[in-house]
Amino acid sequence: MEGLKDIKEVVEVQEHSLLLLLSLILVTLLLLSVVFYLFKNRRRRRKKATPKEVALAKLKALDYTNAKEVVYGFEEHGTLFLTEKNKAQFNSIVKEFDIYKYRRDVPELANKLKNRINTFIKELK
Repeated sequence: MEGLKDIKEVVEVQEHSLLLLLSLILVTLLLLSVVFYLFKNRRRRRKKATPKEVALAKLKALDYTNAKEVVYGFEEHGTLFLTEKNKAQFNSIVKEFDIYKYRRDVPELANKLKNRINTFIKELK
């Protein structure tokens, strides 16, 4: 028993495991939020316009100086927006287009007809 040495004092060990765990969680959440933000923006930029959105933009961009383009463009793009409420109004406008169709030289659109077309377009959603 003489060869036994005395037990040393308890030494305090520096443990940073809690700090490391919290920093790892924080960095992971930060990286996930950045990836989510980038993914969300990529999807938003790639979103293609629906046919209704394209048709509405073309209807709003009609140039009233060329009567034939207005007549054919309105009839083509306006049919996408037909409902029970506006079907009669659309058909009455289209009936007035007969003098502008299938002719080489067409007169200018009447102001009354332009106003009716504009009100129809403004009512669309």
